[in-house]
Amino acid sequence: MGWDFILTAVSHILFVEKWKSLEEEGAENMQKKVGLNDMRVYFDMDGTSAKWRDVPVEETRRPGYYADLEPEVELLDFMRDAMKCGENIYILSSYYTDTRALLEKKKWLDKYLPEIDSAHCLFVPYGKNKAEFIEAMLHRKLCAADILIDDHTPNLHRWEEAGGIGVKWLNEINGNNGRFEGARVGSAAELRAVLDSAVERKAVGF
Repeated sequence: MGWDFILTAVSHILFVEKWKSLEEEGAENMQKKVGLNDMRVYFDMDGTSAKWRDVPVEETRRPGYYADLEPEVELLDFMRDAMKCGENIYILSSYYTDTRALLEKKKWLDKYLPEIDSAHCLFVPYGKNKAEFIEAMLHRKLCAADILIDDHTPNLHRWEEAGGIGVKWLNEINGNNGRFEGARVGSAAELRAVLDSAVERKAVGF
């Protein structure tokens, strides 16, 4: 057995071991890679990142209503931590065009979530389809990488019909009729589990 044969065998073994190492490293990093680079998570405001008030519609149109909403601290902390990790976090909220709602919502975000920049704060005129709004902005159809966290079932239905993933935020007022059959969460821990599952499914091609 010559030295050339031995060196060739050793080189082959080292190559195989290096390849296995790269495969293992790739598998470990796949979930993180997909989560950071591909997923876009959109958070509603009223009833989701801001606590819902069970009041007549007329009350929601008065000056100061949106500025005075209490923050959903647990969810805002979740969003803040996710942004620090590089995850693509967005606000996606509807507003009445004939009131001060848009201005008040922007000021509310400046106060309670100053870490998010204006490019990640998206506002849709009330009555418009959130899914269609985002598709027009992205110039593509929604897919499993587009996730909406919202308390309003019709928004979630339209989002999933368009190809995205909807997650219903339970705010102690909604969620009693069971009309939404997708993921339903009422805590940051439950939301993280749902998002991690979505990342895993996307990583393996589901």
